[in-house]
Amino acid sequence: MRPSRVVYDPPPEGSEKGVNMEDVKAKAEQMLRKMKQKRSDVPKFLEFMAEELPEIFVRHQQDKQFAMHFGELPEKCKVLICLAISAALNQQDMVRSYMIAGKDHGATDEEMLQAILLARFVKASTVLKDGTEAMMKLRER
Repeated sequence: MRPSRVVYDPPPEGSEKGVNMEDVKAKAEQMLRKMKQKRSDVPKFLEFMAEELPEIFVRHQQDKQFAMHFGELPEKCKVLICLAISAALNQQDMVRSYMIAGKDHGATDEEMLQAILLARFVKASTVLKDGTEAMMKLRER
């Protein structure tokens, strides 16, 4: 399969390089409005970034667009992967955010719980691996 083409805007470089901060702020506001239309809930930290750190917000959203639209995996599947990673990293706010995004993309509760179960398995496997390897090293002494 050939990866889909994704338009990836270069990041704003900052006012010292000639970027008009008013344009960056306007782009951040536009991106936030679009996000609010598409999603049933927008995380507070993103709203804060859009207002207070527009250059970082714009870059973050461009990176998200690139990651979420590159390749052939359906967007719902990518959201479920993000949910699993957030759960494995113990990021409760991000878990909540990706659960809302999952619902917005048509994921069922069962599909989201399956993603969390996979995260639990992978995380538990790393603990088991580390513990087993530590025991093996002790026995080598």
